[in-house]
Amino acid sequence: MKLENIEFQKLLPQFMQQDCAIIGLSYGTNEIIKELHQKAALLTTWDKIDQLSEQELDMLADELYITWYNKMASIEIKRDIIKNSDMVYRKMGTRWAVENVISSYFGDAMLQEWFEYNGEPGHFKVISSNPLISNEKFEQFFDILHKVKRGSAHLDSILISLTGHMKLHTGVAYHETSHEKIILGKNRKE
Repeated sequence: MKLENIEFQKLLPQFMQQDCAIIGLSYGTNEIIKELHQKAALLTTWDKIDQLSEQELDMLADELYITWYNKMASIEIKRDIIKNSDMVYRKMGTRWAVENVISSYFGDAMLQEWFEYNGEPGHFKVISSNPLISNEKFEQFFDILHKVKRGSAHLDSILISLTGHMKLHTGVAYHETSHEKIILGKNRKE
């Protein structure tokens, strides 16, 4: 007999098999054990997230009801989203949750709340160095953001911070001039 399909009523001693209360209790125990077995099987899945295939990751995300999960993302992003999903659910709507999910999908991202830039209460800005947020991936970004932010929070802007290397030539010149004013006058004899 396997744990997932155990039947406690068959394990009861002969004198208990006639008691309706005990039989009912054994049926209830069967259901509890099945549920515990399913949860225990899930725990072994958590240990092997890095070995799961993309299809298995998609199925696991559906089972865990990760609303911000994107099946079109790379396998590394999918693994990261699943690994952090419990913590994001616990902190849903907080700055940490928003930054964590956005960073998983779009690289570094920072949230700036209204009081940090003298904005309106309940508003925020997102600062990132990923230019794709404002171009090709904007709709995906906004959809994911909407799923993890507080419902009362409003996005003011997305600021893209780009850095680059370039040759810059500077110079300084110093030139001193002076002016003297000489007034020549006629000598008058008086």
